[in-house]
Amino acid sequence: MSGFTSQQLEKRLGDLNSSAQTIQTFSLWLIHHRKHHKLIVQTWFKELKKATISRKLTFMYLANDVIQNSRKKGPEFTKEFAGALKAAFAAVAKEADEKTWKGLERILAVWGERNIYDSNQISEWRKAIDDFKPSKNGSTDENNGPTKKERTSTPVANDAKRFKASHKSNISKTTANTNSSSIKNTSSYSTTGAKNSMKKAISKQSDNNGTKIERSVKFDDSKLTVNETSIAKVIDPEELISALHELEHSASSDANVREKIASLPPEVSDASLLKKIRDKDAAERLQRQVNEACIILADYNNRLALELEERKKISNMLYAFVKNQKDSLTLAEQRLAEFKEKLQSVSQVRDELKSHLQNLPDLSLLPSISGGLAPLPSAGDLFSIAAAKAAMSMSMSANSSMGSTSSASPNTASPADYGTPTSTGTPNSGTEEGYSTRS
Repeated sequence: MSGFTSQQLEKRLGDLNSSAQTIQTFSLWLIHHRKHHKLIVQTWFKELKKATISRKLTFMYLANDVIQNSRKKGPEFTKEFAGALKAAFAAVAKEADEKTWKGLERILAVWGERNIYDSNQISEWRKAIDDFKPSKNGSTDENNGPTKKERTSTPVANDAKRFKASHKSNISKTTANTNSSSIKNTSSYSTTGAKNSMKKAISKQSDNNGTKIERSVKFDDSKLTVNETSIAKVIDPEELISALHELEHSASSDANVREKIASLPPEVSDASLLKKIRDKDAAERLQRQVNEACIILADYNNRLALELEERKKISNMLYAFVKNQKDSLTLAEQRLAEFKEKLQSVSQVRDELKSHLQNLPDLSLLPSISGGLAPLPSAGDLFSIAAAKAAMSMSMSANSSMGSTSSASPNTASPADYGTPTSTGTPNSGTEEGYSTRS
């Protein structure tokens, strides 16, 4: 790419036209030389003030392209342009026509939607152009800008609103086309009562064939949209990582081709410069340059188209992978809760067993038996012991019955009742002969 000089910058700014190709090529060249951002912005503002009213809007388009496309490289241009944009908007709005008004409003609307600058800065720049906006009677009020009601009712404001609506519509159409090319079996329906509810919920179900069905539910006030995607297989992390690594060598990251495109002379993209051709050699030389530029651009555009399709596929892979990880996380959390309950139950049983063991007698305190325990009796010995115990029991019962017979009872007559001598031979008191009579 050619080197940077202030003279070359002024020459390129002088040759700047409103074609998109010229603005994009010039923007890439400026971003490549972003280390000279201060000089670039100063020269840009100086040339803007000298430009005609029809070219001033082109300068603003150039600044817009540089600011948006340089954010990935660094914030140099975003910060540097911020200090000069208020005066630049005022300089353009001072002599602006209807087309210029619409262009300025469109730039501010895009910056607000994409958060290029914060709302306070955008409001300040909008006020700078509103100070020069013509009123309803056709005059320009520089001291007092239009009121809020007047501002919203002007055609420029309405055009900005239409631009916002069309921008959102284009985004939704692009998203719908992307989903329709990569997602099948999509259904949508509407329902009410979803206000102030969760913004997004994802559920999972299985069809009759066991295929996993992924359902993405998005809540937007009272509208409910459901997208069902059949996932044929679980995304392999290695495959996903490999696909992401391949994006590092994609067309949009090819700095060499981008530099070649940025270094193309403006004559190859601006038909108005054909009048500078004076001879056949210059025309043939320009024709060769145009042919080379066409080959480079055609190849680069094809690579960009392939990259876009690849990014769509990777986006779907990432979505499916994240969804699968969320489902795995939910399952792991459920298992964790179950095993925590099991751990608590096992710990409780362990504590009870420990308490039971502590209440058992201490076997170490029993006397030690050095000779060992006596041998167990045989089966015959067991029967002998049982027979001896039975005989002993019968003998004891017989003795007890005999003792009960010999003892006196109130209803049985004793020998003394019949005058029978006692065993000791002593006479009974109360008679002379030692006999007694029954009373």
